[in-house]
Amino acid sequence: MILTPLLARWYAFGPWVLVLVLIWRQFGWRRALPIAVGGWLIAFGAEWASSAGPVGPFGPYNYQDRGLGHDWRLLGVPLFDSLSFTWLAVCTYVLTGWLGARGARRPILAALAMVAIDLVVDPVALRGASWWLGAIYSYPAGSGLWYGVSALNYLGWFLVGLTLQLWIAFWLGGQRQRVSLLGKVAALVVAGVMVQSAALAVLVGVGPSALAAGALLVCLGIAARGLHSPAPATGGGGRPPAVIACALSSEAEAVRRALGSGWVAQLRDEYTRWTRSRQPAIEIWETGSGLAAAGAAARVAPSGTAVLVAGVGGACSDDWPLGSTAIGSRVLTGANTWLELDPAAHDRLIALGAGRSARLGSLETPVDSERGRARLAGRGVEILEMETAAWLTEREQSPGGVVLALRTVTDTPSAPLGVAAELLVPGATGPSPPRVAWLVLAHPWRVGDLISLGSRQRTALDALGRAVTTCLPLLNELTARSVDHEGAIGAAGSSPARDMNHSG
Repeated sequence: MILTPLLARWYAFGPWVLVLVLIWRQFGWRRALPIAVGGWLIAFGAEWASSAGPVGPFGPYNYQDRGLGHDWRLLGVPLFDSLSFTWLAVCTYVLTGWLGARGARRPILAALAMVAIDLVVDPVALRGASWWLGAIYSYPAGSGLWYGVSALNYLGWFLVGLTLQLWIAFWLGGQRQRVSLLGKVAALVVAGVMVQSAALAVLVGVGPSALAAGALLVCLGIAARGLHSPAPATGGGGRPPAVIACALSSEAEAVRRALGSGWVAQLRDEYTRWTRSRQPAIEIWETGSGLAAAGAAARVAPSGTAVLVAGVGGACSDDWPLGSTAIGSRVLTGANTWLELDPAAHDRLIALGAGRSARLGSLETPVDSERGRARLAGRGVEILEMETAAWLTEREQSPGGVVLALRTVTDTPSAPLGVAAELLVPGATGPSPPRVAWLVLAHPWRVGDLISLGSRQRTALDALGRAVTTCLPLLNELTARSVDHEGAIGAAGSSPARDMNHSG
């Protein structure tokens, strides 16, 4: 039967299909398809170079025809084997991010996790004749140092694994994986691989390889986790603290720098929480960019929390110069509905001198073209951003507290984002290094745009820090008073966001 390989190797094809469907569901086919095709090509090239071509990263080994007689093969490489690299790489990437690994640590730890898993998988697979896998490959005599597996194999696993992790990071961005169906499935898949491999390792006489793999995975998990996540603090007297919600790590860093030292991070599923002992009434939450990421954080914020959504934004006209500060009065949602932010809180921020009043537009992805900005300006939008509407919408479901918005301008119609608009993916807290490198290679003539934006962003972030400092008296006041969601700022409460109209 033509489907025999598919059914016989369900443990390889099944996870591949499942993981890619979940990536498709969460991130869209434009990311799922390149991950699937590119991941397979990377793994296939490495396996072909090692088994049939010139010496590749895994060192020399041979696939056995007698054990692969009913499998789909391309140039001698079995399809199920090369596909397995992709889903294993995605699962380890998701899990290390879920645990809290960020920046360069994430692909390195994820690649090491792949090596750790192979410490038991390859010795077991090498003895496939003793169980239902079959004798599918062999190493040259005398080359196996780890239960018959070549030492070069593990160096190759790290190099190929790191390449796959960087490829995945390019498409999924620098975001830290939140608790999602993809994250849960990744945990189940890795656990399933380890349980099955450990049982088979005992069966075929290589049990210590499973212990070594498990120990290394635990160590890598601890390294990825980094910091514990204690129970949520309150602002004093049992009241919720005021939250300064920043989408990007650069925004959160600018706010911390402006407010002084002593901040400590605690990793959460939906956000990274920054607190300090000498100012427990105020927290900084780093949520990731976009409406979905902001909404996930807003849903877990305690009722009665005062939230200042703070960050950079783009202007729809040159009436808002670089570094100018906007205080949101109302926001246009993706459903073309205007929501009003608390008017008393807005007026108080204006009186404090934090900035000038502006109408915001919340988008899931940046709008950078002159035509796109002009279209939104025609709707009444002055400043473009990506999170405030989600905070307002979610707070309607959990009455109490106040939502305020503060944006400093980093790009304008005459100084747009340009190619830098492609740097962020939804949910990311910053551009991933592979994505930056790719943009530089793909658009070398536009490197000046990136340099210019970096300079403009520094100006906007400095202005953001100063503006947030100006807002502190109001934030402290909101945490010091009791919360009454039907009152006004004078009574330390707010009303839920009001749906004003559909025409602005």
